[in-house]
Amino acid sequence: MKEIKISVQGMEMDYNQAKDVARALAGSFDKDPTVVAWHDAHRHLMSPVIEGGDQNRWHDYGEANGGNISIDVNGDFDFIFADSTEFEGLGRSPYVAVQDKTGKQYLCLLEELRDPNNPQQEACYALESGETMSALHEG
Repeated sequence: MKEIKISVQGMEMDYNQAKDVARALAGSFDKDPTVVAWHDAHRHLMSPVIEGGDQNRWHDYGEANGGNISIDVNGDFDFIFADSTEFEGLGRSPYVAVQDKTGKQYLCLLEELRDPNNPQQEACYALESGETMSALHEG
């Protein structure tokens, strides 16, 4: 596995920004880099979460499931990427990410959603504070 450490200076980075920087770098090695495991040291979050193990189980999972590039961003965020070009796509998703006027995020069943500007309880699942769309997609 290639192990890369990068430092981005001049700005504070959140998870999404760090993931975008890491994915861009991983793209120079793989055609379609996909995150298979990650760790956010500031928020003490990781994916996948494997109960009963030590804190580095997310890394073991990524390495055992096709991960070929490990990228550390500022010592705060770690990502393991696999090249997904040879994997078959899932096709169109029946779900869509929606954000209401207050910024709260939802995961909604597309065919049940009447108005994307007004996520209704019948069609949508409200994400908890700290839970992100990318965490659902990545982990």
